[in-house]
Amino acid sequence: MGAGEDRISALPDELLQAILVELRSARAAARTSVLSRRWRHVWAHLPEFILDDHDTTRRPLPGAVDAALAAFSTTAAPLELLHIHIRFLLHGSRRWVQASRAAPWLRFASEHVVGELRLFVPLPDVDGKEEELELPACPRAKTIILSLPGSWRLRPQLPGLFVALTSLQIGYVRMEASELTDLVSKHCPVLRDLFVVRNTRRLEVIAPRLEKLFVYRPTHEARISCPKLAELVWNGGAYDPSHHKLEDVGRHLQLLEIEQSSGAASLMRQFVEVDKLKLHISIPRGTRRYKRLLNETNQLPKCRTLCISLLWHNHGISPAMLHLLRSCNSTRKVSVNLIDSRGRLLAHYSCPLSCPCRSVKSARIDDIALSVLEEVELDNFTSSNDELEFLEKLSRCNATLLKKLVINSAYYPTTPLTKAICEKVHSMWRPNVNVEFYVFLGGRRVRFD
Repeated sequence: MGAGEDRISALPDELLQAILVELRSARAAARTSVLSRRWRHVWAHLPEFILDDHDTTRRPLPGAVDAALAAFSTTAAPLELLHIHIRFLLHGSRRWVQASRAAPWLRFASEHVVGELRLFVPLPDVDGKEEELELPACPRAKTIILSLPGSWRLRPQLPGLFVALTSLQIGYVRMEASELTDLVSKHCPVLRDLFVVRNTRRLEVIAPRLEKLFVYRPTHEARISCPKLAELVWNGGAYDPSHHKLEDVGRHLQLLEIEQSSGAASLMRQFVEVDKLKLHISIPRGTRRYKRLLNETNQLPKCRTLCISLLWHNHGISPAMLHLLRSCNSTRKVSVNLIDSRGRLLAHYSCPLSCPCRSVKSARIDDIALSVLEEVELDNFTSSNDELEFLEKLSRCNATLLKKLVINSAYYPTTPLTKAICEKVHSMWRPNVNVEFYVFLGGRRVRFD
């Protein structure tokens, strides 16, 4: 080839499309059409279409979305990914995207998407007038993720099948309970993952193949029948066994993730064994609320891995952690994410002498049997006295199989990790326990020796 010849344009379409996909922006890919006649329509045959207004400076993104989809509609190419994300107000105005503007985007998706559809529209700062948005059948889509304004009402176009859909996430947009139930239970025959965020007062799911269910801000009433359920995440609100019915879900889960809240004990009692149990716990102020926390977590399901996110600004670490460890006689790994918010409080809390956290029982370790525990990991370690006290008590627990202790320093610790602290922690443990320390430097996790 000559010195001035365009070798890139000589590449086959498949390679040119692979290059444009790496731009991660349909707008940037479309700009290549000005390079030459050879490039003019390459971008309209991409397997992935990403329309995101984070770099919009001249044209409102909804208009750009309309133009890009219109150009693509002239081809019959299937899309493995259609990603539309409206981030900002339209040129600083107070108007938000209307449901009628987004309707053609969903119709386009129903015809072209064979992989994943993602549509994100910003939530208004005030509730707007309710608008309806029709969700047409997407017979070839495998994943649908919708995060839409709460003032919209999503209406599935039924009858219509989502025969390939395995994962569905619906956030904030409202739905009629009967229509959501009908969609999930009758029109998604191979659905395995369901993610629902605050969109209906009643949730009924009868899905024989559903394996993963994420419920955030649970509805007032729920009835769930999923015999193959393997992963359940229940966050943002209480579990009420009188209104939230788990029927035919089995007694063993691969993952159960819940927040410490009213009804947490009832939810955990639904399951005899969990491979990984993830608890988000905020230790409350006051003796009465602290006692309620102890009651809610008095008996954990049998689990191989226990992950605890502990907000511990009240009552300290040791009493609550020792209480939880009393249910860990079958646990092989314990991971604790320590969150200390005392620095953000106006005044430190000091519990009364009558509080259970000050009792002799709360400090006992002779009733803790960690007979199969092999590894402990602590995140956000700040070298505080509370943390060191907990490590010292843990080192004296009956955990003969423990082999490894990993301590990850916080990104911005109040007390930086030092050699002296490391030596102090090392001295607490048996020689056959491998104690590793890590810090974050330049955003990277590195070993601290």
